[in-house]
Amino acid sequence: MNKPNLPPVTLSKGDHKRLQRIARSLVEQSHPLAAALLQELGRAELREPDDIPEGTAAPDRLVTYRIDGAERAEQQYLIHPEDRMWPPAEISVTTPVGITLLGLSTGRPMPMIGSALREPPWVEVVAVGRAATSGLARQPTFARVSSRSLADWSR
Repeated sequence: MNKPNLPPVTLSKGDHKRLQRIARSLVEQSHPLAAALLQELGRAELREPDDIPEGTAAPDRLVTYRIDGAERAEQQYLIHPEDRMWPPAEISVTTPVGITLLGLSTGRPMPMIGSALREPPWVEVVAVGRAATSGLARQPTFARVSSRSLADWSR
């Protein structure tokens, strides 16, 4: 693919750190999109969460986007793959569209990252909603508290 000048990518330092872990895991699995995710993370400008410009696509945000000038825009939460709760309403950061949306600002079109097509479709962020609150887009994780049995706890 002939790479045009790509628009800037802006991520929070915390998101970047978590995405790096995911990318390393993908490399270990020989995932076909591992290199594409690492490349995007490598060109990202890192900022503090409060310093991310409004309208920037980030994990746990509702992103409205359009592919190749389609009449109808799609609207989904951009999520980490382990945070899946409601697949029809979510798009993982480990998909070509998810990687492309990461850190992209409203109105900035970009060719789809990780597409196997010679002329990949372009993706444009139309709008970005607020972050999901109270961990809405995250699966609950349960830590092992003790090796005591349920019977022991009821005493």
